[in-house]
Amino acid sequence: MNIPLEKDFIVNLQNDAYELAMSAGRLLQMYFRDPLSESQDLKVSYKDSKGRNPVTMADKDVQDFLSEEIIKRYPGHGIVGEESDSTEDSIPDIVWVLDPLDGTRNFMHGFPCYASSIGIMYKGFPIAGAIFIPWPNQNPGIVIHASRNNGCKINNKPLETPVIKEIDPNAINTIPGSFAGRFKFDSQFSSKSGESRMGGGIAYEMSLVALGITEYAVISGSHLWDVLAGIVLVNESGGSSLMQNAGNSLKSDTGVWSEFGAVVENWESGKTKVSDLRRGVSPLLLAQSDIINTLAANIQLKENPIKKIAKSIFSQNMIAIY
Repeated sequence: MNIPLEKDFIVNLQNDAYELAMSAGRLLQMYFRDPLSESQDLKVSYKDSKGRNPVTMADKDVQDFLSEEIIKRYPGHGIVGEESDSTEDSIPDIVWVLDPLDGTRNFMHGFPCYASSIGIMYKGFPIAGAIFIPWPNQNPGIVIHASRNNGCKINNKPLETPVIKEIDPNAINTIPGSFAGRFKFDSQFSSKSGESRMGGGIAYEMSLVALGITEYAVISGSHLWDVLAGIVLVNESGGSSLMQNAGNSLKSDTGVWSEFGAVVENWESGKTKVSDLRRGVSPLLLAQSDIINTLAANIQLKENPIKKIAKSIFSQNMIAIY
């Protein structure tokens, strides 16, 4: 899509996102558990009845800080955050998508794999993003940031991601805990697929792909705030982002994955609702462009067992009829 926004304006959005992400990282550091001192009460609550989806005081305070700063700088823009309550208000064409603390459970337990993610989109198309992650010897950490067609940076310096021309069986990648139940490697590819890790934070894992630390990432069970910024970073660092077709009209060469385009296919100015942006996102595959097609051809979606049984019953009934 041709984005009718001035390049300088988009770069300014990126620069502000970078500044805000670094500030969010400093704020998170104040809450993070120090193994050498007494842990502070994060006032953990849960967004679900089963106690599986935690939220802390740090999540809420960073969300409030980011929202207030964005409103000051861009009063006409929309904001959608993981910790926001609004679901039905109409949304402007430019939207900031926030995950104040990605990897909350890691953060709660003092495991330093977490992130703060800020993505920006125009009419559903990702145009800029910034992700803070903690990093050794960097206080409080690093911010990887990018904007559409302007390349990727790390702490405001050009990022030079190592070029990956072919899949290395000794490289590492990240996959979700649900991978084995939902996906499968092609049998001949499995031994060449590399060593898998589970980081526990989607934005964190996408940052590692942009940095060239991991060879690829499979993302599942995500929402827009988890992935929007990371898609911009990966794409602008020489990579590609593919989405599971899930039966939609987009088709890739493999019939399983297609290029990630717009968040909302038919964006209507003044009519698109916040609720349209709070739905789950189909699984994603992210890697450098030279290897993404090979991965897409060899990482396959398992057939839903319920659908498989239904198909079998239907097939048997059809045979019986004839």
